[in-house]
Amino acid sequence: MTDQILKYSWLIAAVPLVSALLIIFFFHCSRKISAFLSIGAVAYGLTHSLFVLYAIYTNPEKTIELNFPWISAGDFKLFVGYLVDPLCAMMLVVVCAVSFFVQVYTHGYMKDDPNYSKFYAYLSLFTFSMLGLVFSTNLFQSYIFWELVGVCSYLLIGFWWYKPAAANACTKAFVVNRIGDMGLLIGLIMLYFSTQNFWTNKTTLAFSELKGAIDFAVHSDILPVVGVISVTTIALFVLMGPMAKSAQFPLHVWLPDAMEGPTPISALIHAATMVAAGVYLIARSYPLYIAAPVAMNVVSWIGGITAIFSATIALSQYDIKRTLAYSTCSQLGYMVMALGLGAYSAGLFHLVTHAFFKAMLFLCSGSVIIACHHEQDMRQMGGLRKYMPVTSTTCLIGVLAISGFPLMSGFWSKDMILASAWEQNKLLFAAGAITALLTAFYMFRLYFMTFSGSYKGHAHPHETTPSVTIPLISLAIPSVFIGLIGSPLLKGGDKFSSFIFYGEHHLYHEWGFGVFLKELMTTQGLIPLAAFVIGTFIAWLVYIRRLPVNTFIQNKLKPIYNLSFNKWYIDEIYFWILHKIIFPVYRAGWNVIDKVIVDGIFVNGSAFVVSLIGGGLRYIETGRGQMYVLVIFGSVLFALLFLLTRLK
Repeated sequence: MTDQILKYSWLIAAVPLVSALLIIFFFHCSRKISAFLSIGAVAYGLTHSLFVLYAIYTNPEKTIELNFPWISAGDFKLFVGYLVDPLCAMMLVVVCAVSFFVQVYTHGYMKDDPNYSKFYAYLSLFTFSMLGLVFSTNLFQSYIFWELVGVCSYLLIGFWWYKPAAANACTKAFVVNRIGDMGLLIGLIMLYFSTQNFWTNKTTLAFSELKGAIDFAVHSDILPVVGVISVTTIALFVLMGPMAKSAQFPLHVWLPDAMEGPTPISALIHAATMVAAGVYLIARSYPLYIAAPVAMNVVSWIGGITAIFSATIALSQYDIKRTLAYSTCSQLGYMVMALGLGAYSAGLFHLVTHAFFKAMLFLCSGSVIIACHHEQDMRQMGGLRKYMPVTSTTCLIGVLAISGFPLMSGFWSKDMILASAWEQNKLLFAAGAITALLTAFYMFRLYFMTFSGSYKGHAHPHETTPSVTIPLISLAIPSVFIGLIGSPLLKGGDKFSSFIFYGEHHLYHEWGFGVFLKELMTTQGLIPLAAFVIGTFIAWLVYIRRLPVNTFIQNKLKPIYNLSFNKWYIDEIYFWILHKIIFPVYRAGWNVIDKVIVDGIFVNGSAFVVSLIGGGLRYIETGRGQMYVLVIFGSVLFALLFLLTRLK
């Protein structure tokens, strides 16, 4: 039975694809059938993926990889297939679980939208694309699904294309991700040509053989540039793809604008699909980074900078979804930083816990937006706790989880990352600890501004329908408890790290509450806890006790406040570079290269030369016999005169 479950695991991705095609071609006019097909497809995927996870967890030797020939040209052989191992099994459950609850929620959120069925088709296609990426056996196949994920995000961010903001947002996402994808493609091509002799008669760029290929590249003397330099260069080019997809500084600018799409897709992008793809690709191509210490260091610093940089922006945002968007950038920074520090299990553990509580937080924001008649400014909210008890309670759970409240899911995964940072790099630990403090502050700021005090808006808020609240309650459960699998409170210790790890793993055999307290009382355990307490306390003083801190900051520290509120002017800097440097250079290049060289020399110049030669030849090629005789006679006469001159 286990063999059959793993053998047919490809159906987990195939069924959502079939669902999307059926909706597009046959059932786009039927809302009920569209919802049934899309939700049913991902429900099947979730069920099957849970069986896959159980099969792999109980018997890791059951890992399978099947490849099928696709392209063959000489020594170049490209395969497609599916790989099922612990990392794949874990991601299958995360993607299918979050997608399932998002799609159930979609029925309540999008019920009045005229393009209801099309949205479900896009969701199914998006889920298929991410699952295809998870199943991929090699980097070229991953790149195909990588681009499909990008296409789906473009379609969904710009789903309300008639809104200028949405149209601009999807265009921005497209352009920024093309920059990252260009670097990724260059890196893959460099990797292939650096190791092409290794892949002869093998699966080209296969993940299972990537370590051997990297070792071959490092020790080979075939290429003029070999060793650490070439591997580092390749790793940095490949990193550009995850930097864009996972919204890492400085390619983070598209993600907050992606909030212009419907809230369900915001939840899906931020929790389990688009942004998770970048972290997943770094984890899959980890042998490349292990072989390039410089690239690993770059990865860790990009993650650390993104974490604290995005947190500083989230402090001053008033749009509820944009606050959560910058929170996502910051939490992704934690994951990338962990992978760069070598804390492979910790980074992926945070990906899992973050997927559940961030999906819930976004769905809570959507519930609030519905209740407030599509108002997203938190200054127009307040006091919603008494109107929306389910939404407020689940949102509080999400806020506690992401802020690192003890025993909640985010507490375990974030502290695992910070403990690794304490051992590897004290500066990055400090950045992570400050980020934890800022996270607690801006998340409780969001909660207090939205649910505490008195209502300041003009709508008539109310609790949303069960199709909206049931997914919130369902996601709240793993947001509380899923972190326990990486804690010392379960017998045998850290179950997650014993299942998802790279290289040699040392299992924590000690377990129990005493072990937890002992670890908590260390310096690296107390500092994150203190960060949570301080951040929460400051938010309580400012937004519950109403201390005039905001007024003081906006008046006395206005430049600093403006820096945060205007997102460090990164967008303005980019547009300045475009308008003042890139466009003028382009126009100058256009005038010189196109008008002078291409048009002037090659097009008009060649035409002028041909016209000049043709104009001269027309006096010779007249078609008159007597003219030809004259030319021949004249030529012979000229030749004779020339010979006589030479003889004298």
